Amino acid sequence: MKKIICAVLVFSAVLFSTQVMAKTLRVVNFGADIPGITSLDQAFDPDSYSVITQIFDSLIAIDLKGKLVPSLATSWKLVDQKTYEFELRKGVKFHNGEAFTGDSVKYTYETVINPETKAGNAWILSSINSVDVLGPHKIKINLKHPDGMFLYRLSMFGSIAPVNYIKEKGMDNFLKNPVGTGPFSFVRWDKGKEIVLKKNPSYWEKGFPIYDELIFKIIPEDQWVDALKQDKVDVVTSIHPDQMKDVISDGRFKTMQQLVLQGYWVMLRNKGPLSDINVRKAINHAVDKQKLINVQNGGIGTPLNSLGKLGEIGKHPNLKGYGYSPVIARILLEKAGYKEGFKLKAITIKGAEPLSNAIKDDLAKIGIDLELEVVSRPEWAKKIIVGKIKGKPYDVDMAINLVDNPIVNLAFHAGLFLASASPWSLTNDPEFDKRFQDALFKATDQEHVIALEGLDKYIHDQAMMLFTFQPQRVFAMKKEVMIPGVGINGHVDYFVFSHAR
Repeated sequence: MKKIICAVLVFSAVLFSTQVMAKTLRVVNFGADIPGITSLDQAFDPDSYSVITQIFDSLIAIDLKGKLVPSLATSWKLVDQKTYEFELRKGVKFHNGEAFTGDSVKYTYETVINPETKAGNAWILSSINSVDVLGPHKIKINLKHPDGMFLYRLSMFGSIAPVNYIKEKGMDNFLKNPVGTGPFSFVRWDKGKEIVLKKNPSYWEKGFPIYDELIFKIIPEDQWVDALKQDKVDVVTSIHPDQMKDVISDGRFKTMQQLVLQGYWVMLRNKGPLSDINVRKAINHAVDKQKLINVQNGGIGTPLNSLGKLGEIGKHPNLKGYGYSPVIARILLEKAGYKEGFKLKAITIKGAEPLSNAIKDDLAKIGIDLELEVVSRPEWAKKIIVGKIKGKPYDVDMAINLVDNPIVNLAFHAGLFLASASPWSLTNDPEFDKRFQDALFKATDQEHVIALEGLDKYIHDQAMMLFTFQPQRVFAMKKEVMIPGVGINGHVDYFVFSHAR
């Protein structure tokens, strides 16, 4: 089997013959238009990277087991605690024919971290201070501080852009007509309908991609299974476990499932009642986690005790979850001075509506009235993420979403959900920020992991989120689509798919 480099959740493919495979692979991965399809866009939405990683490559990738492997960089070394050197892959070209060189890397990363760009992923690459070009295929990245997560950051969010193309055509044109070095090139985006990509025949990873065309269909989530049955798509990236029997019984389809580095995240704004630790603990005791697993994921999943997930770097191994107890919850609310309860406002993605309604019902039992706003994932991103980036944070107490961990390291979700500077975070906690920075500032793996485990404990002890569960993710597809392996993460690289005879 050919070794495949990949981003987050990755599929490994075996070629069963040399004959011509099916020309088009149709996928449904989101229910509405995503904010953008380049890593230089101002929005940061995980769904966008379903497309970005097909058009673009990063310096480093992550294999099926969560290990770092070469991509546009063939090797790297830590020169000192704040300096990395990278040897770059030779002979790689962007889709427009422009050569990939050290100048491409320097331009991309220094553009991302430039405040004037307002790139949505700038916070992820914020530890970069500068990039020195040592030669056409050798660079040095200078960090502001030691960063134990740095190489993992580059595994997906460091997608490289073409400097000459952008300077010639302009940034606005690039955002609408992206050019990368990835396995597929951009063709068109019919808003509200589909995003069409075509095979890059000169892709540096020989033999890939398998399909000539990759189409991302934009279909409301509640119509995904019907779209599969009606031959509108070939792959559905997420179905409810309750739908598995129906899909399999059809005879034309198959399913795959795996516990992945994903969770239903309930982020809390630490203002008003939620600024009190007793209130945050109360809502964790008030919500029945097993009921959430039952209503949202057909009973398939593992309760979360904190931010850390099974299989994730930095998860604390010995944390005890907040047990379901409305009695304890009421005692804690009374201790906080909220015996009569209060009102909260939450925004949730449509895909998490069953879980959100169950949370609403459980909180009502202890006197908390939760007002729910249900929107699509892209709309959620526009309100929460883009709103904060533009200096207009959305007025909400809870934000609920399903998010995977594309780079395996717990620090990614810690920074994304809880760091004050993150465009996702509703929280402003200087003590957390200090502990988070301390965990990042560990250059060696062992020190970094120990610090992350301590951070995971702090998140648990402070009840910084409403902890829910880590789900089993279920995929559905036509039987002839060949995907022998499922990786640890929640992201998909479609260029490794193959097709039965």
